[in-house]
Amino acid sequence: MLTHIDKSNLPSMVDVSEKENSIRVASAISSIQLPEQMRDYFTGDDFKLKKGPVFQTAIIAATMAVKKTHETIPLCHQVPIESCKVNIEVNDDLRVDVTCKVRTSYKTGIEMEALHGAMVACLTIYDMCKAVSHNMVIGETKLLSKSGGKSPVLNNVKGLILTGGKSSRMNRDKALIEYKNRPHALYLKSLLVKYCDEVFISSRKGQWDGTPLEREKLLFDDEKMTGPMAGMIAAFNRDPNANWIVIACDLPYINESAIEALIENYDPSKVAVSFKNKEKGFAEPLCTLYTNKAREVFEKAYLEDTRCPVKVLKSVETIALEQRGKINLSNINTPTEYQEAKELLAKGESI
Repeated sequence: MLTHIDKSNLPSMVDVSEKENSIRVASAISSIQLPEQMRDYFTGDDFKLKKGPVFQTAIIAATMAVKKTHETIPLCHQVPIESCKVNIEVNDDLRVDVTCKVRTSYKTGIEMEALHGAMVACLTIYDMCKAVSHNMVIGETKLLSKSGGKSPVLNNVKGLILTGGKSSRMNRDKALIEYKNRPHALYLKSLLVKYCDEVFISSRKGQWDGTPLEREKLLFDDEKMTGPMAGMIAAFNRDPNANWIVIACDLPYINESAIEALIENYDPSKVAVSFKNKEKGFAEPLCTLYTNKAREVFEKAYLEDTRCPVKVLKSVETIALEQRGKINLSNINTPTEYQEAKELLAKGESI
C-alpha cells in the first residue's frame, strides 16, 4: 500500500503526529564518472578549477540540499538535521563516489535527505567541471543503510556465524549450546535474518553432520587456513561485493541493539564497524560489520602470516563503538559462566 495516497487516491503527506521521536540515521551514495581531461586538474585530494575546489563545494552543496529536501520533494516532512557528513572518494579511473550520511532525532526517517544530498553533490561536481568537458555521466544513486525506524536497512548484506571447534573447557561445541532453548547458532541466525539477505554458518567439511545445523546454509572454511580468519576469508571470497556481519557463537547476550548499532554506523569508506573491547579498548573482530574493503585486507594479512583478526583491525581504519546500554559482548568460556548467563537471560537481563 502506498503511504502517500489517501482514501480518495489523492496525494497526502503521511501523518506522523502519533509517532515518538527516535534516533534515525540514513546513508546514501551517488557516483559521477569524470572524463580523462579532468586528470590534469587533480591535486591529490581535490580538483582545482577556476570556480574553486570541486569537492569542497560539493560537500557544501550536499549539506544545503539535505536541509532543504522538504522544499524539493513535495510530500517530505521538514526534518531537523542534527548531523550531515559527506565523504568523497575518487578512484584511478576518475569515478567519484559521494556518500552522504544524515542523522536526526525525529518521528520519521531521513533516507530522502541522504539521497538528495548525495545526488546534489554529484550535480555540483558536474557543474564545477563542465567548463573542462561535458563528457560526464552521473551514475547509480542508492540508499546504503537506514536505522531507527521499524525496518533497518543495509543493502547487500550477508551474515556469517563463526562456530569454531569443540571447546575443551565447555566439553562441547559452543554453536550447539542452548541459552534460549535452541542451539545458539540458530538463535544468532534468527537475529541476523532480520537484517541480512542470506545467513551462513561456518563449518569444516562434515563438522555438523548429524546435528541440528546440518540442514542450514553452511559455508566451508578454506582448508588451507586455520582459525576464525579461515571462515571470514571464505565468506569474503564467496561474495566480495557484499557487506558481511560476522558474529561468533560464544556471545550469549548478543541482541538486535548490537546489530542495529553496527548498521547505524556503517561507512563504506572504512574496512569495518565493530565494538571496543571493554578492558583493552581494541576493536572486537567477531561481532563486526565488514565492508567490501575487508577481503583484500584480510587476505594480505594472512599471506603475511598474521592469523589474529584483532591485529588485522588494528592495522586499518575502522569505526569502534562503545559497548553501552543494551550492548554486551561478554563471551562464555566455562561451565560456571554458562550457568550465570542462563540465569541472567532467563530474567531478561544481559548486562
